[in-house]
Amino acid sequence: MQNFLRLFVFVIFFQANSQEYTKNIKGDVIINGSFQSNSKAKSGTMFLYEIKGNDDYLLDSARVQSAKFSFSKREYQTGLYRLSFNNATNSVDFVINPAESNQLSLDFTNYRIKKGYSIPSSNENEIKKLYTIKEESVNQQIKLIRKSKKSRDEKLAEMKSLQNELFEYGLSLDAKYPGTYFGMIVSKMQSSNPYASHLYFNDIDFTDECIVRSPLLPSRIQTYFQTYSNWPNNKYGFHDAIDVIMEYAKVNDEVAEFCMYNMLDGFYNTGQTDKKNNPIWGELCNYIMDEYIFGEGCGDDVDPSDLLKERASQFKNLQIGNVPPNFNILDINGKRVDLQKTCQNNKYTVLMFWASHCQHCMAELPGFSTWYNQNKNGNFEVIAVSLDGNQKNWENAINNNNFNWINICEFKVYKSPICLDFKIKKTPTFFVFNDKMEIVSKPRSTHQLRSFLLSNK
Repeated sequence: MQNFLRLFVFVIFFQANSQEYTKNIKGDVIINGSFQSNSKAKSGTMFLYEIKGNDDYLLDSARVQSAKFSFSKREYQTGLYRLSFNNATNSVDFVINPAESNQLSLDFTNYRIKKGYSIPSSNENEIKKLYTIKEESVNQQIKLIRKSKKSRDEKLAEMKSLQNELFEYGLSLDAKYPGTYFGMIVSKMQSSNPYASHLYFNDIDFTDECIVRSPLLPSRIQTYFQTYSNWPNNKYGFHDAIDVIMEYAKVNDEVAEFCMYNMLDGFYNTGQTDKKNNPIWGELCNYIMDEYIFGEGCGDDVDPSDLLKERASQFKNLQIGNVPPNFNILDINGKRVDLQKTCQNNKYTVLMFWASHCQHCMAELPGFSTWYNQNKNGNFEVIAVSLDGNQKNWENAINNNNFNWINICEFKVYKSPICLDFKIKKTPTFFVFNDKMEIVSKPRSTHQLRSFLLSNK
């Protein structure tokens, strides 16, 4: 009898721990929450974002009144979402899984919401919170390793060991909380076939649209490029890797579009930050756009949406010879600035993205400011777009350094509409336009910028 009971308990335990994640779940969910009295947060606005890969998209907002808030019921698809309180930097990521619950209640104990929050009765968010703590610890250790004086091989070995440690931790969480979405995600952050390029993505279900609401695909795609592109030894290694990824992704339109845009955005931003200015990154952007978005690379399998085509067009508009989006905004003195009109009134117009908290900017720009003030009666003008979030810091930097060019700021950091239109990921960044607002140069430094303006008087 005792043996029978042990067998019965084992079977029940096995069944309870062998449940599987169900893909493509969507359903109505109510999200609400409250701040504890010690948080000193009685009123404000809570913003809700949907996370797709490395980007977030505003879905809704709710007023915080008497330390409580509630969003209207709406349909969500399983995945990662983000709440921010009053500003984009005061945020926390969490998981919505309609299969787990049709209501999520968040409890905050700190005005800085990430520092003190809980989501009771949610295994999904318990995993997310535990994994985030571990991930932040690992990333901090990796930063220290990169700054160390150890050899390159030693650094790579130690970083790889830490990444494996994080992955193993993710596996343990998935085993502890079986059948969860986020457990599934962290259990696939490394390929189960890491040494076979043709099997690398076999463990990912590309028919599951929920995977785009996570860091899974961006991470795995980046690792695949690093491991199997064999560039620069293979001139077309990246192109081949793109084709492999799209062959997997084309089974689902949303996943395919996500992969196209993620790769396009990744190559463009690599090109923007590549100090050697290698043309390969622009070529790869054009390959994705020509073959898959505006061309017929996927054949009849994927029909890119108008939205994806519009977003891809933004990258084309930022290439030399093309015309980017115009903007019309007030400057620091309350004077309206129209990019197109400014270009029409000058042989060259420089659009410069900077920030007072950017050390590189503050090392370069004061010297460039002196040169500008000595040559500002020439045939060019400078529009400086700040990525500052604090108005006082912005104004002090301008006044203390005689930044007498046109100064504008939207105080939304990288989320400002102008920064989004120009795909800004780093500061300083420069664009030079002619009188037709066509991009004629994208200098990498103020030294290159001065050289261009002096040689093209």
